[in-house]
Amino acid sequence: MEDNIIQMHDTWLAVNSIVGCTNGCKYCFLQATGDNLSKPRILVPASEAIDKLSKSKYYNENIPVCLLPNTDPFLNNSNISYTKELISELASKKFFNPIILITKCFISDEFIDYLKSLIDKGMKFVIYLSYSGLGKKYEPNINYEDIKSNFKRLHENNIPIVHYFRPFLPENSDPKKIKEILDFVSQYTNVSVTTGLALRKDFIDKIDFWDVTKTKKDECLKAISLWPEQAYNYLFENYTHTQNNFQTNTCALAETLKRPSPGYYGTIECQKYNHCSKEQRALCASFKNSNSDIKDKLHNLLVRLNIDTDGMEVIIEDNGILIKNADIKAGDASYLTFALGKKVTIDKKRDDDNVFNSSFTSAKYLIIK
Repeated sequence: MEDNIIQMHDTWLAVNSIVGCTNGCKYCFLQATGDNLSKPRILVPASEAIDKLSKSKYYNENIPVCLLPNTDPFLNNSNISYTKELISELASKKFFNPIILITKCFISDEFIDYLKSLIDKGMKFVIYLSYSGLGKKYEPNINYEDIKSNFKRLHENNIPIVHYFRPFLPENSDPKKIKEILDFVSQYTNVSVTTGLALRKDFIDKIDFWDVTKTKKDECLKAISLWPEQAYNYLFENYTHTQNNFQTNTCALAETLKRPSPGYYGTIECQKYNHCSKEQRALCASFKNSNSDIKDKLHNLLVRLNIDTDGMEVIIEDNGILIKNADIKAGDASYLTFALGKKVTIDKKRDDDNVFNSSFTSAKYLIIK
């Protein structure tokens, strides 16, 4: 049976040792299991979670580690204490992967000071602050003044921030509203990640606020995400704001960490969907992974992942690798991208791979007029 405590996502390794949240966001994937309005449950002790991380077949010291994406690390005192335990375990065992924390809740000055003390010792942290402008209709238990305070105080303490601008729905797609939010956050971070509404088959039927999820259900489930046309055009067709704006989270994180984005330079995501700085684009351009021995390297990694290569078709191009006719999960493609420094895409998502669609699974965006 697969151990879901540690999962390989598109951008990072996730430590899922707490499940449950009381924020009650109407678009939340935790609706699949009824945990979107439940008290968080600790699944394993922090020490065991980090032990599982170190033993994961996906572990690599260069891959960012996201702590507790199946809850909010700052939701309550119990979560905060457990988050500190995880970080303490990582520090004591000399993990130097970039550590990601995602929140819509208040981060105390005490916790900020704790992070600063570890940054001084060489650890890297990036805080993702979700600020969408959707309001109480969709995020009933969120205090937006707390989020704004987080931006200000984290910035004052030189702790890197990524603005999570998601999901886009018709209600927050007005260009004036988008600009207003970008104007605010750009005072504190120069990186925003913008995404549409991402769906999966296990919770799409819980979505009761956008008729398209019922009238075009199959199309919705095949898409990376649903985008209101107005927001899509503003952010990707006619973008003029100075804020660096990314559809590809991996690239946003690379900009924040000031390192090349593994495998994305020159791809369609790079050319069309990511508005990065000139310095970042030059950094990525300077990082070119040779095609020399790439098939051998890929084969060795597939063997390590225990993936059957019989009948597999591998197409190697300058901007990436396409694998057809293979029993590969989306997480495997993400890991291979990090390991090879070249974007790996599979021709389709496995039926039993209940993850969000992405460009790794050859999915596309669904633009809603």
